[in-house]
Amino acid sequence: MRHAYRLLYRESLEAPDSLWEWHQPWIDHLLWHARTFRRQVVHRYFATWQGLEQANTRLWATTYAPAARYALWPTWHAWLVDYRELLVITREVYEGHHGQRATPWRL
Repeated sequence: MRHAYRLLYRESLEAPDSLWEWHQPWIDHLLWHARTFRRQVVHRYFATWQGLEQANTRLWATTYAPAARYALWPTWHAWLVDYRELLVITREVYEGHHGQRATPWRL
């Protein structure tokens, strides 16, 4: 029997199902995450390694693989423009208070 765990995100419909974790350091991290952020952990027994592999392969194929990798969202582009403006304003405020140029940032 193989023990495996994964986080359950009930409050978020957009969060994908997480993969099953079976390796001890990752299980400890998963449990810490669950305690810290008040998440639930699902525990499941797998009869064989192949069963665990099939479950994770199915999750990967249906949830993670179809998603576009590193696709930039329109909202992200809008946020980036606002963030750059905020950096310029922060630099101006710093220079106004301290009378010197701040470390040059690449904008």
